[in-house]
Parts: sequence; C-alpha cells; structure tokens
Amino acid sequence: MNDQVLTDDEKDALIDGVENGEVEVQTGNGLQYASVRDFDVTPRNRIVTDSFPKLQNLNRKLAGSISQSTSVLLNEKVEVESGPLASSTWAEFCELSTDVALIFEFKAMPLDGSAAIYVQSGVIRHLVEAFYGGSKENPPRHAIDGFTPGEMNVISLFCMDILKGIVATWQSLILLEPEKVGVHQSTDVVEVIESSAIVIHSEFTLHAGDERHDFHIVWPTSMLASLLPVLEGAKRERDAQEDARWEQVIRARVPEALVDVSSRVGNARMSLREVAALQAGDVIDIENPRIGTVFAKHVPVLEGRFGVHDGCYAIEATRWLADVEAAQTASG
Repeated sequence: MNDQVLTDDEKDALIDGVENGEVEVQTGNGLQYASVRDFDVTPRNRIVTDSFPKLQNLNRKLAGSISQSTSVLLNEKVEVESGPLASSTWAEFCELSTDVALIFEFKAMPLDGSAAIYVQSGVIRHLVEAFYGGSKENPPRHAIDGFTPGEMNVISLFCMDILKGIVATWQSLILLEPEKVGVHQSTDVVEVIESSAIVIHSEFTLHAGDERHDFHIVWPTSMLASLLPVLEGAKRERDAQEDARWEQVIRARVPEALVDVSSRVGNARMSLREVAALQAGDVIDIENPRIGTVFAKHVPVLEGRFGVHDGCYAIEATRWLADVEAAQTASG
C-alpha cells in the first residue's frame, strides 16, 4: 500500500504534459479542458430575506407614523410605505447607490452601537424644496455633489420624526431612547458603522404626487443581537427555574401586601321615591343584620356573624366564599 504508483520524475513529466497540451484530459463525456469564466458578484451584494417578520410588521406601522409626521412637516400630503428587508455588510450596502446621500447617525439606548438612516438625494431634494415652499418643477440650485447646512438641517428634522416613530412603534418590544449622533454626507470619510459589519437595511418609499423616492433605516445585527430571536418570529422558551423563582418571590411578597378591609352588614331594597324622601333621623330596615360580608379591596372574601367584641363592632368569620359565591355577592 505504501508503494508509489508514479515516481516523482513521472509526476513532473505528467504535469508538464497536461500544461503544454501533449497529454489530453478525458472524462466520461469526452475531451474537456478547464476554462476561466467571468463571474459578477455584484447581484449577490444584496440578499433579500424574509427571516424578520416581526421587524417587517414594525416597519409597516412605522411607515404610517412617518407619513403623518412628514405631511405635517411639509404641509402637504405624503405617503410612506415600507419595502423589503435586506442583509449585507455595511460596505456592500453603501455600494448599492452611486448617488450622494446623507447618513443620519443615531444611538438607541439601551441597545449598544450606532444605527443609521440613509437618505438618498431624491428624498433630500423633494423635502428641502417642499419645506421652503419652492416649486418641485424647478431644477436643483446646484449639482448634487454635496449638501448645504440648511439642507442637512431639514433632513435632521425629518429623521428626528422617524426616531419618534421608532419609539412609538417599538414600545411593545422594547423602550428605546434614541438620540442624534451626527449627519454625514456619504462622501465623507466617516466610519458610521464598521465596513465589514453585517447590517439589516429596511427600505422605505416616499410618495409625493407623481414622485417616489427611497430611503433606508440600517441596523447593525450586533446592535439588535438581543432582539433577533423576537424579530425572527421565534417564540421565547420559558425557563422553568426562572418561573419557580418568580413563584417563590410572589408567594413571599403577596401575604405582606396591605389591603383595605371593609364589611357589609345586610341589605335593604327601597324605591327611588323612598330614597328621595329620606331625611335625617329616618331608619332604614336591614334584612338579616346578623350576617355580614367582609371585602378586601372591594372583593368579597368571607362571610361571618355580626356582633360586638371588646366593646367594638366585629364580624366573626364563619366561612370563606367560593369564587362563584363571591361573584354573586359582588354583583348583588
């Protein structure tokens, strides 16, 4: 088994023969020679995924919130709809668009890290023109190779409204406290997110009249790490030991809770005419005044005999009320 099939010299000769074509390479399908083919990796930069149904649902609600806030900001009817989700590296995402854009960087405590709202030039041009009351039919005042401080301020207002919408729509999942970090042009040499970091970018489309423009909200997966199982729609597994600890705490603390205790001694039925005619000194006859019901926070808990003990009115407990009896007593 250790004997060589070919010597080293024979191996070298065979390799040389394959390289110069003297030795033909054959397969079951006949002669076949290796060749190099072009392969375009660009289409693979954007990987659309449906693995975050909860995030998609949040985005649909967020789009409605952005529609309302932007309509108020611009004093015109604006509709925003949520689009697909995609996952890629931050560098690959930035390569998807060749236009100059603004990147609104923000943090969202208690999540760790920075996220971004990526606003493309079409959205910026429309928002700025509408905000300052200009005509959208007029061409831009300058070539789109950079943005003025005034334009960046308008986009900041737009993005701050988006952050408010995120707080409102995400509150059922987590209470966020987002804050602005800065506004950068996509041509700036600023590392908002690490180039190799995997991000989830949500597409939104702004509709205003016949115009439609896209912008994105970009979340690093590392920032959403603690929420990914929920965003992916996975059900949280219950921890039996954690549940047991909670049960022990509740059982220990509930008996120490303070509640108001009250009692009702008998009942009486009167017409509204009789009630309206009552005056100071009138006597109301009570049915069976020797039986009383004790309430804890307005919930009937036990029944007993009414009397006097050590010079004070008191009720001697006779029996606990069952759930059905308690419900009937409370409704009666």
